[in-house]
Amino acid sequence: MKPNAFLLLPSFIAATVISSQAQLLPGTMPTGLPAYAPGEILLAFNGDVKDAEVGEAFRQGGLRLIKHVQTPAMKDKGKKGFSRVLTAMPVPAAVQLLSKLPGVSVAEPNWVVTSQVESNDPLFTGGNQWGMMSGAWGSPFGSQAENAWASGIIGNKDVVVGVIDTGIQFDHPDLAANMWRNPWEIAANGVDDDGNGYVDDIHGWNTKDNNGMIYDPGQDAAGQYYDMHGTHVAGILGAVGGNGVGVAGINWNVSIIAGKFNGGGTGYIADAIEAIDYMTALKTRQGVNIVVLSNSWINQSYSQLVLEAITRTAQANILFVAAAGNWSYNNDVANAYPTNYDTTGTAGYDAVISVASIAVDGSKAVSSSYGAVSVDLGAPGREIYSTVPAGGYELKNGTSMATPFVTGAIALYASTHPGASAPQIRKALFSTTKPTASLAGITATGGRLDVDELTKITSPPPAAPVNAQAVAIPGSHLNVSWTGPSIDEWGFTIERALAGPALSFALVGAVGPDILTFSDRSAPPGSTYYYRVNAYNAGGNAAQYAYTDPVTAPVVTLPLSPGALKGTALSKGGVSLTWTDNSNNETSFQLDRKTATGAWQLLTTLPSNSKAFTDVNTAKLNTYAYRVRAGNAAGFSAYSNSVSVKTR
Repeated sequence: MKPNAFLLLPSFIAATVISSQAQLLPGTMPTGLPAYAPGEILLAFNGDVKDAEVGEAFRQGGLRLIKHVQTPAMKDKGKKGFSRVLTAMPVPAAVQLLSKLPGVSVAEPNWVVTSQVESNDPLFTGGNQWGMMSGAWGSPFGSQAENAWASGIIGNKDVVVGVIDTGIQFDHPDLAANMWRNPWEIAANGVDDDGNGYVDDIHGWNTKDNNGMIYDPGQDAAGQYYDMHGTHVAGILGAVGGNGVGVAGINWNVSIIAGKFNGGGTGYIADAIEAIDYMTALKTRQGVNIVVLSNSWINQSYSQLVLEAITRTAQANILFVAAAGNWSYNNDVANAYPTNYDTTGTAGYDAVISVASIAVDGSKAVSSSYGAVSVDLGAPGREIYSTVPAGGYELKNGTSMATPFVTGAIALYASTHPGASAPQIRKALFSTTKPTASLAGITATGGRLDVDELTKITSPPPAAPVNAQAVAIPGSHLNVSWTGPSIDEWGFTIERALAGPALSFALVGAVGPDILTFSDRSAPPGSTYYYRVNAYNAGGNAAQYAYTDPVTAPVVTLPLSPGALKGTALSKGGVSLTWTDNSNNETSFQLDRKTATGAWQLLTTLPSNSKAFTDVNTAKLNTYAYRVRAGNAAGFSAYSNSVSVKTR
């Protein structure tokens, strides 16, 4: 076995590379099954995969390589990337086959995602932006941004926001001054001046076409501009204010980076992953102060590769704001991604913030999805006036519009709280939502965005934690503990640095108030690390960190298999599952399901503290079998017992 076998993948199958991508057809959602790129699969291998295993996967799947993706952000985390391939087999059958082959870690369709905007007649002459105001049209349900502006809080160009969307008209009269300009790229000269792997990424990157052209002025057959959506989103969070032109964004001053992966309303998760990782690498490698990403797109299918990309952003201290969707679904029981991803188990805190849409009268928009657990707050999303291509302005509706209100509010808060971490900002945002009857019981906060309350948070920082210690748990992980203050903190942040002459600390997790321990399961084994812990609240970080002595990360052993798996058919449909956790070193559980005549398929991946799951995506009077296994950095345990349940 060659230690770098997977790195040789492109040359190993060079003869199978196709000259252009397959014709990609837009999907229709939510009716029917989630759509994916015809004939396409995203395929990732284990780090120690053998050449023979790669070859066998390509032979059995009838695969041809479109391209291999290993972003700088993946390299920094030791990831070998994934391959975007064509298969001659039906995609579901190929995924099922490939998932079982030795050496394969992930095989999934290249799912379609859609923008969460609804069109509206653009005839709007008053110039009113009720979503920014505190009383426009007699409505008290705006974001209260105008009150923040009146206090002199209008944003800062040092705060950077990434828009993962269609492209943006970067020279729009109301956006040009707030578009990020890459200081290390000399010009559009066909040269990668800054050496970051992206040629001429002057205002961002286009992963759809693999170039720096983030704006296409063209239109489709229906006369819709390809980059309408991203341009409208950008105007909500950051149209230049006070310039006597058009509209004002939440931030009058801000820096907007385009991550174009979508051209005209539909895109594919392979391109979304690259766009997310582009933003992460800008922060971790080049020090760009990206605080938050705006994501007004959605699909109905879980992707392990997308979750890994969002985890990398979370670990880089970047929040990920996502549209709840325009399907009127309860996302607690329906599949909706990326809004339903949770990075708590992979990054130590949840970086994903899910946004519902409200109308001018404070009601939840009829089309907006919701969820008492999975959707966090509401924001204006009906009749929202913002920038569009060709220098214009239009009204749009949808959770796509609500999302940049929250993204913009986070950026505005960061402009006055420059030392705030991602967990701090999340806590501040949720603590200042305004209770709203239409959102009570169907969102986690029960409230809507209040920019004024968010930006005027002031209080003294908490006392510093003390007595920090780090202990290696043999065969498992590193455990960090500390003392206090346990009085006025909102939570604690935990950072880690590799021992050496120059310590470079990076965020590895966060915990809530009164929690005085943290388990670090992500430290590569065999190396020695220092940890430091800080407390935070609305007033900022404590004055001092609590530092640990150095500790060496243990080699991780496989977790024990879960046991006593039980399944119960629920009276109103679905299956309730429970199991026992027989190990203390797993980082996740993987739950599989199959029908009476089908093959095992991954149903869901759950965090390490899970001991139960309810499967709501079942048909009546069908028999399903289930099994569960535990996983960590060393791999997966054996499966538990399997159970069969007939639904009611």
